[in-house]
Amino acid sequence: MSCHHPQRNQHKKRSGIFAHLTGMAMIMAVAAQPMQALAQDQSQDTSLEVLTINGQGYSLNLVGSIINQLPDNVRNQPIDVYYNSVIDDIVDTKLTANAAIESGLAENPLLKEIAERAYDRVIAEAWLNDALNSRINEDMINQSYNDLVADTESRTETRARHILLDSKDAAVDAIKRLDNGEDFADLAKELSTGPSGPNGGELGYFRRGAMVPSFELASFQMDVGSYSKDPVQTQFGWHVIKVEDRRVADAPALADVRDQLRSSISVKIAGSIIADLRSKAEISRLSLDEVRAAEEARQSGN
Repeated sequence: MSCHHPQRNQHKKRSGIFAHLTGMAMIMAVAAQPMQALAQDQSQDTSLEVLTINGQGYSLNLVGSIINQLPDNVRNQPIDVYYNSVIDDIVDTKLTANAAIESGLAENPLLKEIAERAYDRVIAEAWLNDALNSRINEDMINQSYNDLVADTESRTETRARHILLDSKDAAVDAIKRLDNGEDFADLAKELSTGPSGPNGGELGYFRRGAMVPSFELASFQMDVGSYSKDPVQTQFGWHVIKVEDRRVADAPALADVRDQLRSSISVKIAGSIIADLRSKAEISRLSLDEVRAAEEARQSGN
């Protein structure tokens, strides 16, 4: 097993799944807006009514919001594949909910709390997104990008080789052979138990966070051209490391990281908004120990 765990950015831009559609599908695309749009004033909503259940209408906007929350692997398919399923789900959910109301189950106190929390989460997210949209501007994004460009430390990459061995003694012996002038790559091919061994222990370039901590710490502390004089232990075994090169990778283009920057800014601003709301609220809460004590007292009849 290798210690090499590159943490590649798995973020994918959501391609417009409706871009290739026409007619009714294009109308649906207009409705499929992000959650932040839900916070806008819908008092003059003229969205097309696409469904009625016992006289109650359901809008294209609702269908669009449901579609927008579907998993990417579903949304990336033609809308014809899942449109009817979305409509059917609205129908089935409403009819089942009506049956629950008629049965009296909707009066269950816990269910009322759960339903209220679900409602709170929907409007809270919509309001918070609206608040974020009103506060985040291009200047913030540009400043965040400038900070990213200036932060060369996070873009520093080290290129290294390693020899992975099962014991500290074996690693010490390998270091002695290196001290005697043997070639690192040849020794890795001979001794390393890791998958990079046949390639001379080559790991390529990696940044901080891509390796397990002890391996990363040693790699970034060593000078280029040097090898570790003491074995480095990880959960995979004992390593002898050689640093081949170090460089600062080019900063990504603003267009490529705009979404990530906006997301990072959103997290910070949302935190300050929530903190402000908390400071103005009267909140009383039980600690876990208090909950346990109260439940024990309740169950014992005290």
